[in-house]
Amino acid sequence: MRQAALLRIFAASVILISFMPTGNRGFTIIGTASGFEENEKLYLSVASPDGNCKIIDSTLISKEKFVFRGVLDDVVRAVITTKDYSDYKLFWLENADFRFNAQNGILSNGVVVGSETQEDENELDSASKSGKDKKLLYFEFILNHPNSIISVNFLAYNDVTWRWDTLSMLYNGLSKKMKGTMYGRAVKEFLSIDKNLKIGDKYANFSEFDPKDKRISLSHFKGKVLLIEFWASWCGPCRAANPELIRIYNEFKPRGFEILGIGLEKSKQAWLSAIKTDKLPWTNVTDLQGGNNEAALIYGVWAIPSNFLIDRRGIIIGRDIYGDSLRNKLKELF
Repeated sequence: MRQAALLRIFAASVILISFMPTGNRGFTIIGTASGFEENEKLYLSVASPDGNCKIIDSTLISKEKFVFRGVLDDVVRAVITTKDYSDYKLFWLENADFRFNAQNGILSNGVVVGSETQEDENELDSASKSGKDKKLLYFEFILNHPNSIISVNFLAYNDVTWRWDTLSMLYNGLSKKMKGTMYGRAVKEFLSIDKNLKIGDKYANFSEFDPKDKRISLSHFKGKVLLIEFWASWCGPCRAANPELIRIYNEFKPRGFEILGIGLEKSKQAWLSAIKTDKLPWTNVTDLQGGNNEAALIYGVWAIPSNFLIDRRGIIIGRDIYGDSLRNKLKELF
């Protein structure tokens, strides 16, 4: 879980890397790491195709020094970690000579220098510590650096947290080269999936699988007042909201009210257990893609719990309404 949290990429491709002394053609990382045990191992990882960190090399700390060498096909997001991932440093790795200084056994506070990309990252990190809004900092950076891998990476990492029109505008301003990177392709795919739905729009259809692996489409509920509820077994606030939601469901179901639960899950067992424990009486579906759930991407959901209320005509008439607000809205409709 800690490993997966270090790097998240919406879509990625394999980075081909070889490790051998190649002079100026590759990269060299010469590091200082005080506060560690003699011969303690450090690991170098990059983003794997599933978005997790993939270890590609390791080295020993000797007399507070360590070295990594290799060759890259492109600039890549990398991380140096301890064995248990309790300490790590994210940085931009490319074919250049790097210096890394970490003291007191804290890799995350270390400073990496050696490339223009990493220098830009260091400046952004320093600026964010000044108190200025980080989102605004990156917004300005992306506008002024359309050919930077940092720009397109930030868009890919934050695709679902930015408004669709803002994300689209920033993506369109990127250089052709950046649009062709794995990060650029991820943003393009997200923009093609997210329907940028708003109150007053007609619903967007999708289909996922129920606990018995039967494919259920949103269009199956045509003619009903429908609440699309995005939740997850691991989401505390979602689970806490379920008892009241069950009461509302039981109150209005006889009048034509339905709920379709969308689980942002990766574990089917955890999902099924939560449905059983919470005694959810409505239809629940998932595609087991976690945060990359297709329905969540279509509806631009980036935080849960979240919901959309759809009337009998198929028009979205409410979003993120719970408790008495939802009950009162349903009273109006019925």
